Amino acid sequence: VNISMEVGGIAETVTVVGSVEQVQTSSSGNLGSTVDQRTLESLPIVGSRGRNPLELLNFQPGVVSGINSAGGGVHVNGSRDRAFNFTLDGIDINESSAGGSNFTPLRLNPDSIEEFQVVTSNFTAELGRSSGAQVTFVTRSGKNRVFGNAFEYYRTPELNANEYQNNLNGRPKDQFVQHIFGGSVGGPIYKNKLFFFSNLQLLRSVDTTFITRPVYTQAARNGIFRYVTGTEPVLGPNGQPVFRQNAPTGTAIPSVDASGNPLIPVCPNPLPNPIPLGFACLNSYNVASNPTGVGLDPRLLAVINSTPLPNNFSAGDGLNTAGYTFGTPGRERQYDFVMKFDLKLNDKNQFYVRYGQGEQNTFGDGGANGGRPIFPNSPNIVNTFRSPKNLAFNYRWAATSNITNEFVFGISRFAFSFNTPQPDSAIPFAFNLVSAPNINFSYNARSVKTYQFIDNVTWVKGNHIVKGGINFRFGRAFDDRSGVAGTQLEQLVGFGAAPTTFTTFGLPGTGIINTVNDLPRLRSTINDLLGRIGSYSQAFVSDPNNPSQFAPAGTRWNFEATYPEYDFYAQDTYKFRPNLTIDLGLRWEFKLAPKSDGRPILAPDQPLTIGAPATNSIRFVERKLFNDDLNNLSPSIGVAWDPFSDGKTSIRVNYRLAYDRFATFLFSSSIFQSTPGNTFLGNDPAFNNGTGALNGAFLIRNGLPGLAPTTTPQSLRQPAAFGTSSITVVDPDL
Repeated sequence: VNISMEVGGIAETVTVVGSVEQVQTSSSGNLGSTVDQRTLESLPIVGSRGRNPLELLNFQPGVVSGINSAGGGVHVNGSRDRAFNFTLDGIDINESSAGGSNFTPLRLNPDSIEEFQVVTSNFTAELGRSSGAQVTFVTRSGKNRVFGNAFEYYRTPELNANEYQNNLNGRPKDQFVQHIFGGSVGGPIYKNKLFFFSNLQLLRSVDTTFITRPVYTQAARNGIFRYVTGTEPVLGPNGQPVFRQNAPTGTAIPSVDASGNPLIPVCPNPLPNPIPLGFACLNSYNVASNPTGVGLDPRLLAVINSTPLPNNFSAGDGLNTAGYTFGTPGRERQYDFVMKFDLKLNDKNQFYVRYGQGEQNTFGDGGANGGRPIFPNSPNIVNTFRSPKNLAFNYRWAATSNITNEFVFGISRFAFSFNTPQPDSAIPFAFNLVSAPNINFSYNARSVKTYQFIDNVTWVKGNHIVKGGINFRFGRAFDDRSGVAGTQLEQLVGFGAAPTTFTTFGLPGTGIINTVNDLPRLRSTINDLLGRIGSYSQAFVSDPNNPSQFAPAGTRWNFEATYPEYDFYAQDTYKFRPNLTIDLGLRWEFKLAPKSDGRPILAPDQPLTIGAPATNSIRFVERKLFNDDLNNLSPSIGVAWDPFSDGKTSIRVNYRLAYDRFATFLFSSSIFQSTPGNTFLGNDPAFNNGTGALNGAFLIRNGLPGLAPTTTPQSLRQPAAFGTSSITVVDPDL
């Protein structure tokens, strides 16, 4: 067979199809955006505590950051920074004890997320719980092929230029080294039916922050308090001389140079009389040989001398106190793990189970917790331990071609513990003017566990998409505290000068020392060096097993409260015309008062609100903090109109009323642990009221008496008719 073959031509065709993305015309509300997994992975969101997708919130329209940072400082269209609602696969991952705008206990990373949606305003009825942004995350799922990745992000100061502020002050680079590493893997267990996905991210970081602590100068440690006698070179606004005060280097009229050397001569004896305008000299008071005959306290002096001498004379008053500046270290250790299984039983029945947990531990937790070492040879003051866990089970059932039901069950648990790793009972005191190297405090801790039940039904009928459902949350918050009743369970001594007197100390007076600033500093220094007690307290808690008495000293404050929440909603999206959509929705949320297990919840037996009649017969009784609020109806009404019916223009109008929930920490920190009858502030009147020895002050060198409750919990429920203390209560119509 003869076959004739010819060379064929090569043809290549490239077809480019482009279209303008249509604007949103299917809904009047839910203003926001959706970020997919590819975008999440490609955006630079590596921060100082891992890769946080919540950083993308800062780039949404209507978002302002950096204001009122107590709750994270991110505000959406004027809402509070604690009014966010975060969900993962429909289940809460909120920090429900305090709330926040850029933080969830379960840390998410871009490799574990399929997509997340941010709704910044005017959300429809199926979204609620909070008035701020609604942020929903969806965990990645496995596929019919095996896939995965591994990653590491490394940051070191060796690769960074120094910051401008450091260069300006002659400081080296900030030391921050961070490793973020981990990986993901997913795929089929049984093709087309059963899939898995897992992700693990770990973080290790070390940083050094420059901190300045107040310390005594060598002269002050020797018992010599130095002060300026004299006036400023110009008259004050009232035409009278302005008496000079001690001032550090760098101020308008400093008393010392950058090395701490005095810039003015020692005072002559006698002083000129009258003192000329602009004359100034260095005077002193000998605390060690004061007229009372009480010398420096050896124990306190040993603590003070264990702290470093100053190296920064731009802090303090320069002559007696200055700063010690050093780089204080901190460490971060984290891991975050998530595992998900998807089962497609058939086209009508689909399931998935997702579990996530982690730990985020900070050793030397700075910032609001002030946990960095006080001095280089000091232990950490606060190590913070965080341990979130979160479970979601989802069952989606397509009952008919136009009815779908989704049931979700979840458990969210997180615990925070703020530990002092090495509390020192030998330092039960705080100095007035300088830092002690350690504290006498153990820890505060809290945990929240929430069971959640969700059911959503979607019915498509003609031009209507009708949705309805429930969201029930049963939260249980547990507090384990050392800090109660305005003080702490451990003994606490203060050397405050206000409650004590100095009549026999022969202190310099007006015309010799600045009485506004330097004289109070002298009094505080005397009490610090001699150990004159200005206050002495210790907290006690009621015995949960015997409410008629207080528990022994040192018994911790353990309190458990439950917070049930019931939400219902219905929503109809009606396609009235091809170019006109109408949204009608209603959400109904129950805000119920918390209940306790163990110690009772106490509240006033009569209103304590603005406009209520004055009374001196208030008694705290077992009752609800506030009345159950069952009428929180949140309508959602809006229209979406495409005036030209071309999908390029949309006019949307929407009205939504929303309610915020209560953060459990609000009650646990301000109400439960300070309610009369639950706790008792123990103190010794002789110590606190100036009736002791040595001009109305006891000396710590003579020992501390044991404190004990002087009354019963039942008696404390009836506060004194007159007093100077305050009690925080809740409006019963909250």
